[in-house]
Amino acid sequence: MRRYILALPLAVVLVLMATPLMTLASSFSGQVAFGQAQVEPAYDGVTGQEVFVLLPDHASTQSTVTWSPLYLVMYPTNSTTGTLDCTPNNCDHVNVLDPALVASLGLGSVYPTGSISTKYGPFTGGLVKGHDHLIGVDAKGDEHVTKHVFLVMFTPQAVADGAINREITTLDALNAAMSNGDLTAAVDTGLIIHASVVSSATYLSRN
Repeated sequence: MRRYILALPLAVVLVLMATPLMTLASSFSGQVAFGQAQVEPAYDGVTGQEVFVLLPDHASTQSTVTWSPLYLVMYPTNSTTGTLDCTPNNCDHVNVLDPALVASLGLGSVYPTGSISTKYGPFTGGLVKGHDHLIGVDAKGDEHVTKHVFLVMFTPQAVADGAINREITTLDALNAAMSNGDLTAAVDTGLIIHASVVSSATYLSRN
């Protein structure tokens, strides 16, 4: 089983790339097993549509070829957003944030350090409600299966103005929130993954 948390600075992990479903708000949450791989929901960063992506359990993360960005948007525990792509109890990665990273960005009030117990084990770090995945999709001009993972977090301003309660489902919304100070700049995790498009039926058949 893959297990990922932000237990070391910038050690983020994820799965993503996809094929559109039919909604502009997430209807599904959590990873499902598919052979020697995991499938998870995500958002098409152009349209905001729900999509599904597959990441092999043992795929190589070493690549020198061109890649496209994959943004991991982390929501704090007091966010009132609805269904997120992943939560600490239904995905085995990024269950908490690395406290050193949170402190370095001055986000301790947004993601306070604590301990949680999940079916994947106990974790200690910056507490989160969950996260969403924003990606590019082939049909929208993003031909790269190779993805470079970037982490994005909400700021204290976002808590004050309520931005933590508005789900970010497009790259336009992501960039706007960064520009107005509701989100941090994208943190380069250094992680490169190989993701592939799967149909909604692949996810639903295992869910």
